[in-house]
Amino acid sequence: MNVTRVARRCSAPLLVALLGVGGALPAIADIPLPDRDREESGFAERVELGPIDPLPAVSERLSQDGAGRPPRGVIVETEVAAIDPVQRQTFLVTQTILDPSRQLRGVEVHRPEGQGIDTQVLGATQDTVEIDGRRVVRRTYRWAVQALRGGGVTLEFQRIDFDVVGRAQSQFAWVPVARRLAVEPLPAHLPEYLPVAPDLALRDMQSGELVAGEPGEWRFLVVGEGLSEKALEQLLQAQLIAPVGLRIDEPSIRHAPDQARAEAMGPLVDAWEVRFSLLPAVTGGSDGTREARLPALKLPYIDPTAAKPGWAIDYARSEAQPVRWQAEPAERRLAAIRAALPWLLAGLVGLLLLAWLARAGWHWWRVRRDWRRAQQALRSAADPQALRERLNRVLIALPQPMVSPVRSALLACGAPADWLEARSTLERLCFAGDEADEAYEEAFRASRETLARSLPPGWFR
Repeated sequence: MNVTRVARRCSAPLLVALLGVGGALPAIADIPLPDRDREESGFAERVELGPIDPLPAVSERLSQDGAGRPPRGVIVETEVAAIDPVQRQTFLVTQTILDPSRQLRGVEVHRPEGQGIDTQVLGATQDTVEIDGRRVVRRTYRWAVQALRGGGVTLEFQRIDFDVVGRAQSQFAWVPVARRLAVEPLPAHLPEYLPVAPDLALRDMQSGELVAGEPGEWRFLVVGEGLSEKALEQLLQAQLIAPVGLRIDEPSIRHAPDQARAEAMGPLVDAWEVRFSLLPAVTGGSDGTREARLPALKLPYIDPTAAKPGWAIDYARSEAQPVRWQAEPAERRLAAIRAALPWLLAGLVGLLLLAWLARAGWHWWRVRRDWRRAQQALRSAADPQALRERLNRVLIALPQPMVSPVRSALLACGAPADWLEARSTLERLCFAGDEADEAYEEAFRASRETLARSLPPGWFR
């Protein structure tokens, strides 16, 4: 027989007798501690709560009412932001559990439900607040709720199970009072995906750099309440028309990575990131140019705060955006070559001119060098014979050699008259014999200087 059952059914003296007969009890049959809240035979008994009959639904926004047995001092408060919402309007439902004694080890909470009710979890938080001078542990649960049909709808809260410190099993449960909602219906002809929100905004319109024949991107944010990926996809596809020269693919829709700005506008506001893949045509956009206009967007929504929601449609709008794109890479390279060709030609001409000038300069310097050397060689001759030999070598070494030239040939080549006269004087001096008087020397020096000074530099070219 199970020893635990024996311990529950028998008195203390009988248990002592059993210990004396049977020896020590197994370790798994430890005797439970007394329960101060429920004592009958001196030992704790298992508490079976059974089903809890919930209270009738009420039409109050804020209530602490409910059915069941919560732990001592624990307060459960439920708040419904809209008792009379518009059909498909998103409203906030909050459930707060206050634990002044800090006795709760855990709480099992489920989302509210109901016929014609859609619920999405927003989050759960736990913090410590001060109430009436006491530090109280506060657990907060929030849901985004929509009533999918008009008329009377009941929002039912689910059973809450409490796990209390020091107790092996949960002995406490609570069912908050349900809410009776008076939902205002929308006109039946409106599509179900049309969002019902106080405001809808299109933000951060961006398009990256586009290149013909290469995929680009167009992205923006849609910010508002009650949005979904499916609804946004249908709203965008119903009006998106690609301009000439620009192909727009199916949208990619997801929650924006940064929700900080949306959360600052309210707990029910979401930011959705929409991305379109763009493919610019190689031939260009409208009118044959490489430009086009991204379509203007006009997203319809229903304002639940209007006098008659659904009778008038509001719109979130964005203006058409002009975009330009570059030519495809091969054409861009060809255009760059065409643009650079005049500069390349100018550079080539400049390079050729520079080379010609360098060659001309070098040739001029070589001519001047050879001319100077010839003049020095003539001036260094010591007598008429040496001068005559050096002059003949200079004439033979010219680019166009002159071998034993006569006077008429020299004159035809541009020899100056004084130079020809000096050469004739040199010839006479060479055949004058041994006459070496002062007049002879003076005639030699004069003819030598004239032959060196008037030597035509053009002969050295």
